[in-house]
Amino acid sequence: MTSWKKWTSALLAAGIIVGSGAGWQESSVQAASVSSKVTAPIEVTLKSAGKTLTQKGLLQGGSTWVSLTAVKDVAGGTLTYDAKNKEYTLAAANNKMRISLADGSPMLRVNNYYPGVEAKLIQGRLYIPFSAMRDYLGVQGSWNGQTKTLTLSKVKQNNVTVKATTVKVNVKNAEVDIQYPQVSGLGNDKAEAAINKVLKDEADTFVADFKKQAGEYGATTADRPYAFESTYVVTYNENGVLGLITQRYEDYAGAHGMTFRTGHTFDLATGKELTLNDVLQNNTAMRDTLGKKVGTQLKARGGYLDGYTGLNKDQDFYVTPTGIVVFFQLYEYTAYAEGFPEFPFTYKEVLPKGATPFSGVAAEK
Repeated sequence: MTSWKKWTSALLAAGIIVGSGAGWQESSVQAASVSSKVTAPIEVTLKSAGKTLTQKGLLQGGSTWVSLTAVKDVAGGTLTYDAKNKEYTLAAANNKMRISLADGSPMLRVNNYYPGVEAKLIQGRLYIPFSAMRDYLGVQGSWNGQTKTLTLSKVKQNNVTVKATTVKVNVKNAEVDIQYPQVSGLGNDKAEAAINKVLKDEADTFVADFKKQAGEYGATTADRPYAFESTYVVTYNENGVLGLITQRYEDYAGAHGMTFRTGHTFDLATGKELTLNDVLQNNTAMRDTLGKKVGTQLKARGGYLDGYTGLNKDQDFYVTPTGIVVFFQLYEYTAYAEGFPEFPFTYKEVLPKGATPFSGVAAEK
């Protein structure tokens, strides 16, 4: 078993892998989904570009499900199947969604990042929830409850390419798989260089730390190797803004490894990395309100360790097509088994009435 699979299995067992999941469904689709309480799937008509698709969607288990083939047709990406590894790969919107059937049940990841999104085999077809289409594959939807019709369309995204860069590192008895994002195609060399420097510097820092720690801990054995791995996922690519999550995992043959996440939000016109205050359009009252809401929810969770007094100066967060997600690192305020505590808020909740996401960014140029 590769270290990626060992890591993932360990995190799943500990209940650590979390992500946006179905919480980021379009509100109309979500409302339709949660109102369906029957266990048998209900057929949904799918439309795109004014035409009815031959594939049908399904309402089941409180979610709207769409087959991979339908997703591919709408997203305009590529869908391939690796028979040897029993894995489907759907590439669209600068992400590669992989669904492995090697262990019998579908396991979904995006660019080797595990977002806590479930895939399902339903009636012999492979389906993903609509929320995963919106969050990672650039597809939006509109729901008609009377006709049970979901109209899908491709989201207008920024003209930017995000690709993985691999770093080769040789450490004895260590499994190393380092991939970090780099952007191209902006037509603005200065902004492009600024963004890529932030992402490369982050990867270089963690590589240096890993080498140092591995040297201090000393040699390990081949049957219990050290591990250092990194990956990323694109979470937003609209309105001149690019959002990503980068993730690093390191294991020095201890009781368990440690995972670290960083949210990045870049203004593509300038290369500037935006803070939470920037996204909130410098609304200090709203930041205080969010801080209180987060505190109430955090302290009500199991595994709270104490110490929360408000949002940090450099608060961890990431952006999605429908809102922002404030999060904390493992052990920051909660026990390890609680994973990364995440607190989503829609743009409607955090922005002034009538304001559009990131309109303040343009105003500052």
